[in-house]
Amino acid sequence: MAVILEAAQQILRAHGLAGFNTNRIAERAGVSVGSLYGYFPNKQSILLALARRLLAEDREAFLAALAAADDAHDAEADPIRRLVRVLLARHAHDAPVRRVLLGVYMGAGLAGDDAQHVAQLTAAVASHPQGPQAARALAPIQLFVIARAVLGVARALTDAREGPPLPMQAVEDEAVRLVNAYLLAAVPAESGRSAAAMAQNSASSSARMPGSP
Repeated sequence: MAVILEAAQQILRAHGLAGFNTNRIAERAGVSVGSLYGYFPNKQSILLALARRLLAEDREAFLAALAAADDAHDAEADPIRRLVRVLLARHAHDAPVRRVLLGVYMGAGLAGDDAQHVAQLTAAVASHPQGPQAARALAPIQLFVIARAVLGVARALTDAREGPPLPMQAVEDEAVRLVNAYLLAAVPAESGRSAAAMAQNSASSSARMPGSP
């Protein structure tokens, strides 16, 4: 099956979705069309298998970057930059193929699976002792917002079709700046409610002061 998927990816890269068919895939893989259909009933199922393989590779790369935070000798000391870099690199690489595969994946009604996949990776970051949350715990909604913001930047690299290529180092620097600025500005999860209560009490006290408007 692996040789069929590899051949399918090569065909997709070379000919696009319009030229993607089982005859070409079988020929490139060196198998009969009948053998191919023994694994995949149609080309749609091949595309979905490629999409799932791509997302699994994304997950492995991301978790490997997170695990590298445990290595005291790792050259890249900033876990935020490490995670942002691998996320952007995965989405920028082979963008036309990724664009087709994720389009097919979402079109097949698997947006819920994609959301679960993102939630699992976000949870892995949140629970890691050396991850970006080590310095400042975030409430679930805060974690949701910043994770989706950075993921949106990464997916925009996949969707970009026109104009000169974006300077990847600059995109990385700005994405890291985004995360760091959000972490700096975010109210710690454990004090969020008390901070809001203090602000409300302060406003009420000011309203009661003599001479207040």
